[in-house]
Amino acid sequence: MSAEHIKNTAKCEACARNISLIGLLVNFLLAAFKLFVGFLGRSRALVGSGLCNLSDVTSAIMVIIGVRYSKKPPNKRYPYGYGKIEFIIQFLMSLMMILGTVALVLSSFIVIVKRVIIIPHLVVFFIAVMSAIINGLIYKFAHCGFRELNSPVLKAHAEHNKIDVISSLLVAIGVIVARQGMHWVDPLIAIFESMHVIHGSIIILMEGLKGIMDTGLPDDYVEEMKRHILKVNGVRQVNEVRARQAGRYILLDII
Repeated sequence: MSAEHIKNTAKCEACARNISLIGLLVNFLLAAFKLFVGFLGRSRALVGSGLCNLSDVTSAIMVIIGVRYSKKPPNKRYPYGYGKIEFIIQFLMSLMMILGTVALVLSSFIVIVKRVIIIPHLVVFFIAVMSAIINGLIYKFAHCGFRELNSPVLKAHAEHNKIDVISSLLVAIGVIVARQGMHWVDPLIAIFESMHVIHGSIIILMEGLKGIMDTGLPDDYVEEMKRHILKVNGVRQVNEVRARQAGRYILLDII
């Protein structure tokens, strides 16, 4: 590994920690603000978006833990290192996202069935737009960190913020439509948001589960590894290559 690559990796890890700390603070403030205004402004969609931000607070904490502990070197107890902790955190993050949205779905269904008239305050629109911009910036930096470090937990964090961007934009649209007389739109968007969050979280959860279960890497990757191994002096035959991902690292068992 070149000195330049080590330098870039260290820089990316520092950036990942910083964006996680910023994301932790920003999402906590956004969650508190959205929940407060959502209740006062009579917008279930904004409350749902606030719950998404609240889950991102947990996501940011888990990213900080994952980035820190997945770097720990192997030892006698854990000869393959601590990379798996990123998959475990990814799994837990997604599970918490799913559980956190179920209550909102049920309550929104009740509002629609009972035909409760809800007219969201216009301030909800401006908060939603502001939230979309902020979460978009966090997504950009978190996705960059995932791309450079190949970190599953950073990928999950980026995807959660991407979901928040879509969620906030839907809230903004819902406010405008609901104020035109379609009062059922706000709880309907809250349900749609929740289902979107659950769908995205299930995908991330399954990826984390694959990592925990040591799912093999694609065949074309394994074949490429075989070709590289055969180029090593003294190697005449490769009987078997098993590849699995441990966090940001790939482990090879070669016979």
